[in-house]
Amino acid sequence: MSLLSLRQLGHRFGLAPVLSGVSLDLHAGETLALVGPSGCGKSTLLHIAAGLLEPSEGRVRSTFRGVGCVFQQPRLMPWKNAADNIALGLKGLGLPAAARRRRAMEWATRMGLNEADAHKYPHELSGGMQSRVALGRALAVAPDLLLLDEPFSALDVGLKQELYGLLRKQVEHAGAAVLMITHDLMEAVRLADRIVVMASGPGRMLGEFVVEQSQSRRTEAWIHRTTAGLMDAPAVRESFGLASSAAAFNREPS
Repeated sequence: MSLLSLRQLGHRFGLAPVLSGVSLDLHAGETLALVGPSGCGKSTLLHIAAGLLEPSEGRVRSTFRGVGCVFQQPRLMPWKNAADNIALGLKGLGLPAAARRRRAMEWATRMGLNEADAHKYPHELSGGMQSRVALGRALAVAPDLLLLDEPFSALDVGLKQELYGLLRKQVEHAGAAVLMITHDLMEAVRLADRIVVMASGPGRMLGEFVVEQSQSRRTEAWIHRTTAGLMDAPAVRESFGLASSAAAFNREPS
């Protein structure tokens, strides 16, 4: 089984430590959410996992074959239309031009874009459509590891729900692993199998929670109730700088 293993990771930018002693494992078919306030090193950790950054300390081992990344900003190539942006990774895989165009159009359709939208350039697309293109670009290469850096944070509630569904459908179909970072605890409860809570000064792990409920049984009421329960967990309150609660949450969500 494929595995991403991080052991005792530490990182510095200059003399400033941004990560310290972070260790975690991610298995195939699993979604792990990193939750914490701004500045706790979540994005740095994701960049290390992606191989875009070499850690100052510790060890990274991954047996995943392909990696797809989606960032908070879509980061589309402005001189390429939507379909060509989706096809970028396919070109890197060496697919012939005709096959790239065909698969890119298939993914554009899956992401809810019509043929006219697929031929538009980024400046002609709404923010939501740009996010669809970015997600389609990552999924088109059939990654077995998907890295998400708050790609839904700037979207309205309705579009978030739609993209959540698209993401879960593709992940379940392909059996991919997902490492996602978010400051939205409810988003983590909605999508993740495990939630790791981080704190800053420097970035470190405070606690981990297992979400036992299957995706098909996560109703809106259950998601809200579980999120409220987690907000009473000492690790979560410490992470976000909240006052201690008398109703401390001392069990894993189920």
